[in-house]
Amino acid sequence: MSAMTFSSTQCVSPVRDAALHKPQASRTTRRIDAPAGRDRLPALDRRLLEQYFNTYCREMGCFDPRMADDASLADDLRGTVQAWRDAGYAIACVTFPHDGSRLYVALDRFSPMGFHRLAPHAALQSADGTVTPFDSPEALTGRIAGALAFRQPPADKAWPQRFAALMHNSIERVRYYHDHALRRERRGTPFVRAEQSLLFGHVFHVTSKASEGFGEDDMQAYAPELGVSFRLHYFAVSSRLFDARAIDASQPPIDPEAMHAATALLGDSEYRLLPCHPWQADYLLRQDAIKALLARRELISLGALGEVVWPTSSVRTVWLPLQRQFLKLSLDVRITNFVRNNPPEQVARALDASRYIAALPAACRSSERFEILLDAAGASLSVSDDALRASTTVVYRQAMRDAVGDEARVLATVLEEPANGAAPLQALLEEALGEAPSFERLAAWWMRYLDVTLMPLLRLFACHGVSLEAHLQNAMVAFQAGWPVRGYVRDMEGASISRTRCARPELLSPQSPALYSDDAAWKRLRYYVLVNHIGHVVASIARTGACDEAALWRVVEQVWARDIEPAVVALLDDVRRRPTLPAKANMLSCFGGHGEAPAWVEIPNPLADEEHRA
Repeated sequence: MSAMTFSSTQCVSPVRDAALHKPQASRTTRRIDAPAGRDRLPALDRRLLEQYFNTYCREMGCFDPRMADDASLADDLRGTVQAWRDAGYAIACVTFPHDGSRLYVALDRFSPMGFHRLAPHAALQSADGTVTPFDSPEALTGRIAGALAFRQPPADKAWPQRFAALMHNSIERVRYYHDHALRRERRGTPFVRAEQSLLFGHVFHVTSKASEGFGEDDMQAYAPELGVSFRLHYFAVSSRLFDARAIDASQPPIDPEAMHAATALLGDSEYRLLPCHPWQADYLLRQDAIKALLARRELISLGALGEVVWPTSSVRTVWLPLQRQFLKLSLDVRITNFVRNNPPEQVARALDASRYIAALPAACRSSERFEILLDAAGASLSVSDDALRASTTVVYRQAMRDAVGDEARVLATVLEEPANGAAPLQALLEEALGEAPSFERLAAWWMRYLDVTLMPLLRLFACHGVSLEAHLQNAMVAFQAGWPVRGYVRDMEGASISRTRCARPELLSPQSPALYSDDAAWKRLRYYVLVNHIGHVVASIARTGACDEAALWRVVEQVWARDIEPAVVALLDDVRRRPTLPAKANMLSCFGGHGEAPAWVEIPNPLADEEHRA
C-alpha cells in the first residue's frame, strides 16, 4: 500500500482548533532514486535493524543520532555514505564504546520520540577505520551486549554472552514466524487474527520475541503467531485444595462443555475444575509435588476438555469465543524478560484493582466510548509453596460485552509495520478519511481516538486515582468504517491506585499491592499511556506521511486542555512543566536482571512548554 497523500488544505478551522495551524509535512524523505548494491538489506533485516537501532538510541540517551559532520567517517565509507545522501537520506550513527566501533545507517525519517525509520542501508566501521558491510541484525547482538557490559559490568562474566544469545533467540523467532506466516492459512475471526499477527513485538525491545522453554514442536502447537488453537487441559481439584477468589460473591466460571465431560468422568464428587495451558500441564505433571497430589487423588488429571481456545498476543492468555471470556493462564516459559506464571502478589494486585474499579461509578469503567475489562476472579491450588501456586493459578478476565467489541483490535497489531508494506493503521485511516484528506479531517479522526483512549484514562486517574497499564498489548480499540468508536483496557495486573487520590480506601487493605504513591502511579501513567501508547500512535500516523508528530501533539494538548474536570487539566499543567517523560528501559532491564523493578530512562517531552523544553 502506498503512503497516504494529503491535500494542500492542511489547516484546521481557526474557530474550532486555532492551535493547530501550519502542520509540517512528513519528515519522510522524498527520494529520486534509492541506491542499489550489496549494502541493501532485505526487508525483514531492515525492520529488525530499525528496532534494535531505535532501542539502543533511546536507552543510551542518543535522542538525535543524525551526524553533524563526516569527521568520524573512514575514507572507505565516504563514497557509500555520499550515495545514501544522493538518494535523499540523512545519515545517523551510534557508537559502541567497548570497542570503539560505529554503526552508520541511512535515515529515511527522523522521529523526535525515537521512532526513526531506517532505509535498507547500513555499514559497520571498526575503531581502526576498517569498514565491513552490515549484512544482518545478528551482527549487532555481540556489540550491544559488549556496550552494556562496558557501561555496567555484570557480576557474572558470562552474562553478556548469554544476553547476546537471548537477542539471537528473539531474531530467530521473528524469522521463524515470518517464514511460517507466508505459508499458513489465516483462521479465526478478525479479532483473533489481529491478536495472532504480532510478529515483531515491542518496538523498543531487543528480546521482544525471545522465549526459553518452547521447542519447535511447542511453537507449532501453541505460538499465536502461527495461528494455532487448542483445547485446555483440566485438573479436577479436591475442594479442600482449591483456592478461588473473586471480586464479588460469585465463583469462577467454568466452561460448560468441560464441566459436562468432567461430570461424566467423575460423577457427583467433591472436586472443582482448574483449567491449565496444555504445555503447563505437561510441565506440572513432571513435578514431584504434583505427582504426590495425584497419588493421593487430591488432584486428577482429566486431559483436554472444553471448547477450542485461541492464544492471544501475550501467548499465555487465551480467548474462549463461545463463553466470551479470557483466561490468563500460567506458563513457566521465559518470554522476553520474564517467566510468565501468575505469582500471588500479581494476582492480588489485579483482583484488588478490579474490585476497586468495579465499585466506581459505572460511567468511569463502562460506557459507549470506553470499557475496562476487569480481572473478575482467580483460582489455584491452595498450597504453601508460592512457586507451585504461581504455576497453577488462572485469572478469569472479562471480555467485550457486545457486537461493538467484535470490532476491537489490539493496538500493538494495528500499529505494527510488517517487513514489507504499511501497518494496518494506514488502511483504517484511508477507510475513514479517503486517500487525500485535509489535516482538519485527520485532526477530527485523532480527536475521536483521544476521546476513546487518552481522556477516559486521564479522568480515571485524576478523579479516582486509578493508573492503568494501557500499553499497546493491553489496549484495544474498536473501529467502524475506519473510525475509532470504543477503547478497551485489559489486564489489571499492572494497575496502580494512588493512595492520595483513592476515593474508596475502605475497599482495600493498606498493604494491598495495588496501592502506590501518587508520584509512582502518575509516573506509570505518563509512560504506559503517554509514551508507550499515545506516543506510538502519534509516530505511526506521522510515518504514513500525514503530518509531523508535533502537529498531532498539539491536538493532544488542546483536547486535554479543554476537559471539564479541573483535576484532569492540572495533570496537563504538570506535564508541561516537565522537560522529559519516563520510558521503561526494556533492554537495560533485561541486561541488568531487574525483574519486576524495571530500569527507566528519560526522553524528551513533546508537551513541555518552551520554558521547560529539554
